[in-house]
Amino acid sequence: MCLTTEALLLFINLLSPQIVEIADDRVIIHAETRDAVWEARADQWCTQAPRIDAALRLKAGEAL
Repeated sequence: MCLTTEALLLFINLLSPQIVEIADDRVIIHAETRDAVWEARADQWCTQAPRIDAALRLKAGEAL
């Protein structure tokens, strides 16, 4: 999942500053379940968090 810089900044502004860590090429959001890492790629910011969450849900479903 990728967002423009403007969209990512709008999203970050909705969050508590205590859970957001910002560096030059990376933004880490310390969420309840796990961290979401956003990385700069060209003119967008991308994260694998939705794919990781989906994979974990599918794996948990196999255990049932």
